[in-house]
Amino acid sequence: MDRDGVVNLDKHYVYRIQDIEYVEGIFHLCKYFSAKNFEIVIVTNQSGIARGFFSEGDFESVMVYILEKFQSEGIQILSYAYCPHRPTDLCKCRKPLPGLFTQAMERFNALPENCISIGDRERDIVAAISAGIQQNYLLQDKELSLSNLSGTVLVNSLSEIIKFHESRPFEA
Repeated sequence: MDRDGVVNLDKHYVYRIQDIEYVEGIFHLCKYFSAKNFEIVIVTNQSGIARGFFSEGDFESVMVYILEKFQSEGIQILSYAYCPHRPTDLCKCRKPLPGLFTQAMERFNALPENCISIGDRERDIVAAISAGIQQNYLLQDKELSLSNLSGTVLVNSLSEIIKFHESRPFEA
């Protein structure tokens, strides 16, 4: 799942612990999928690092804080992967390219047909589809074009993901 906009509110370059506010329903959603035997991985673009807005150390501190909060809620986050590059750097890990997803799947020996992605931007879902993931949930994106998102379920809240998944169950 994506971080900014899915795990925490996207406040444009979130790099300080005091700026973390969790998206409503994120802990319930993760508990639900954990109970369905899914492992949770966060994949996130963090171009603020390359832009000099914050350091990798700042990012890592925020991630430790987030992981500890999830753990205190009884949720194990398996790992996280991030792209520190700018869009103009043309790296292969920056979403909408699939690098973050393929790295995570290779690292944990996961098959794309056993994965689900959750994002709040079209680029999140384009990256997941490019990595072979076909079960995707997109929180409504104001910039949505629906051009390359066939089969993606559009939702208005994280709780809608649970409702949809309950009607079409798929377990890892």
